[in-house]
Amino acid sequence: MRMSQWAHDTFGQRVPLIRQGVAEALSVALSNALDAQKVAQTDHLHPFGFTLMSRKFEALAEAFEDMGDVRVVKPGGSQHELVVLDGKLLFPFRYAKDRSVSVMSARIGDGRPSSLVQALFNRFGPEPRMRQLALHDVAPHAAPVAEALGDLPEDTRLVLIAYACNAHAGLLDAWWGEAELLDRTGSLRWHHCEEIPLVQEAAAPAGRDDAEVAFDQGVLPAPELNPRTGAARLAAPVSEPTPIRPEAASGA
Repeated sequence: MRMSQWAHDTFGQRVPLIRQGVAEALSVALSNALDAQKVAQTDHLHPFGFTLMSRKFEALAEAFEDMGDVRVVKPGGSQHELVVLDGKLLFPFRYAKDRSVSVMSARIGDGRPSSLVQALFNRFGPEPRMRQLALHDVAPHAAPVAEALGDLPEDTRLVLIAYACNAHAGLLDAWWGEAELLDRTGSLRWHHCEEIPLVQEAAAPAGRDDAEVAFDQGVLPAPELNPRTGAARLAAPVSEPTPIRPEAASGA
């Protein structure tokens, strides 16, 4: 099976297994968030958002808990546990609520990057190709967070997992790769970005007309869940996606 050089250099021969684990974790987190929204019986999307915020990190940890080279760290001041797999720190974030935004224009977060995000990029992100901002000076709390990450090896690499989703259409797409943080708005410059194949989606639920489905730009995902946990529940490898060339996609 064809494998991108970046994927091979990052995860070796386990790329199909790890990539599928990431896709499954995102699907599980979205399913949980949709369940929370349904139970809350409110038109406000706070239950969906708050559940997704936590479950995306937890589901990743659950997906890879059986692998021997997995480490879960919780930096001081952070509410979330981060997964480090074979020296690669996995950081999932929602870059869009629909398909109107290209992943090449993705921003990490809806505003100023948090101190945790800044510390992760400063310590473990790729060497910047164009330094537009002295990120060390952005947030006064970034230094303490960086110290909390001090027990991780210096050669730890930050792998971003960018996905688009909403409470109506569910998980729309997902990508992974490496990027540098450019500015105070969370803008990214991708060094490498390639698509993650998602789990197979079911047909549109009964009762939803074509116009509604078209507006949502997708259908609710139907993740194939398994009562087993961790790497043991991951199925056979899926086909290899074609990576995007950041320079060509962005016009740079």
